[in-house]
Amino acid sequence: MPKSLIFCAKLALIILLFSYLVWRALQGAALQELNVKTFYWSFLLIGLFFNLLSTTLTIIRWKYLVEALRASLTMSDALRFGFIGFLFNLSPVGIVGGDAIKVVLLVKKSGIGADRATASVVIDRLIGLYVMFLLGVFAVFATGFYQREEPLAKFATLGSIALFLASTILLALLLWPSSRQNRRVTLMAKLPLVGTVLAKLANAMLEYRKSKKVLLLSFIITVFVHLGFSVSLYFLARGLFHAAPSLSNHVVLYCLANVGSIIPLSAGPLELFLDELYPLFPIVARASFQVGHGMAIGMAYRLTTVLVAMVGMGYYLTSRKSLPTQQEDTANKAHA
Repeated sequence: MPKSLIFCAKLALIILLFSYLVWRALQGAALQELNVKTFYWSFLLIGLFFNLLSTTLTIIRWKYLVEALRASLTMSDALRFGFIGFLFNLSPVGIVGGDAIKVVLLVKKSGIGADRATASVVIDRLIGLYVMFLLGVFAVFATGFYQREEPLAKFATLGSIALFLASTILLALLLWPSSRQNRRVTLMAKLPLVGTVLAKLANAMLEYRKSKKVLLLSFIITVFVHLGFSVSLYFLARGLFHAAPSLSNHVVLYCLANVGSIIPLSAGPLELFLDELYPLFPIVARASFQVGHGMAIGMAYRLTTVLVAMVGMGYYLTSRKSLPTQQEDTANKAHA
């Protein structure tokens, strides 16, 4: 199928989904509560700050994972590449587009092989998802959300447990030392067309077994990343509607809603999940959120990600000229 047709299909799906969410919200009184004059702007700015902080932490995590493969990457370049990748993540191309940009820039800058550069973004993505599933399961049981009788609550609880178990098995197979791993890579290399590429990628991924400290540090950073995004969502809800579910409940909301964002679409699922989940959570001093409230908060969260991407793009464009690539450095020495 032509890439242009796939792009148009994704874009059409996003537009249709947002149109449905807006139409559904207009059926109730949710959007009528929104009044710029009553916004708590200080809370909205705090939400923006935590979104920027968490996004920056994800880039720092990736830098450490790159260096674990014995590749050189300065903090400045990591931020530049990470933010430009984050910007492309917001496009209808989805997360694959942003990760591909990071791989290309990393290969060009450091001289690292494409297989190892790809391994760095794959393990970065896997750790991010795994910790989100882990944190989601912990929050579901810690807050008592698992006891809810609503079908959506039961489905979300069972789904988060299933994803956590599946991702645990995947990471264990990938990173746990085994005498069979070399045999698996050998068999993988025999696959037609893509066998050699997959085998190189698998070998690069297996190198992380030697970097347990980096993996542990990445897991710790990722916990703070997801907690930061949860705090961002909480303050955005408070900024728009003054009262909102508790911060601990927002950890549940953030983790469960983002499960819908795993599919390669840059917009839509988060708002849809939030709009369905928010009515399940109690709010002190007011009735629970109704249909449309979650969509409004989700769109505010989406806007903060766009603003963060704009900040990152500004950094990318205004940062000083990067250091020469390894190839350029070698050529300069030879010339001298």
